[in-house]
Amino acid sequence: MAKVATVETVAPAKDIYCGRSFVEAKKAADSAQAELHIVSAGLGLIHNQQDIPSYNLTVSKGSQDCILDKLQDHGDADWWAALGGHKTMNDLFDRSSGLIIIALPSPYLRMVAPALQGVSDALCERIRIVGGRDVPDLNPRLEGVRLPYDDRLDGPQSTLPGTRSDFASRAVRHFVENVLATEPLATAKDHAELVEIALAGWDRPSSKLGKRMSDRDLKSIVRDHWSRADGRSTKLLRILRDELNIACEQKRFARLTAEIREERAL
Repeated sequence: MAKVATVETVAPAKDIYCGRSFVEAKKAADSAQAELHIVSAGLGLIHNQQDIPSYNLTVSKGSQDCILDKLQDHGDADWWAALGGHKTMNDLFDRSSGLIIIALPSPYLRMVAPALQGVSDALCERIRIVGGRDVPDLNPRLEGVRLPYDDRLDGPQSTLPGTRSDFASRAVRHFVENVLATEPLATAKDHAELVEIALAGWDRPSSKLGKRMSDRDLKSIVRDHWSRADGRSTKLLRILRDELNIACEQKRFARLTAEIREERAL
């Protein structure tokens, strides 16, 4: 933790984060005229205007920057608590008086779930959960304030299709622009019903089977896109799946990229 505290900051968080997930979240915050805070695997909970250092850490498995691979006897929630994330989040809750929208993919919601265990009933009524559908340890009361976004957001009628990694941010933007804008004071139950109405008639995306390839051919393609992705496993996997429609199981992909990384180090 001491090392994190001494690293030189280079720019506000809003200028460091540039992927679609952050862009959609920022559009949602701007539309709602709300403050935007970022759940960071390397820095804890940060304001988007806060100056931060440049870093590469994630809790998404399959990436060479995944912090889970670096922890031994502790989990991601322990790591985030050590960064001060739990305390900062609870302090933020104590200071806030309006609606709190938590829009996170499953790995990140799992990481912060322990910080949400002790929320009061009054606070729970002010929270909306978007995304993070695979979090079994989430406070059961918070499941009651989850908005019912599903893969219809990626169907043919959707105005905001995308990838799994940016699902939560796209969903929160849809909620802010299409539901919250007209019903800012509605209850969680009413908000959920309004989301269902907004998605009514939307079809789910048709399933498509990606092309399967041998390890040799797959590694050749990964090498071709290595520089474009700066060697980052998560970005390379997104290119394969979303742009090239190539199927590859995550553990297999991690093994192949590790082999390529070793080749490049020779």
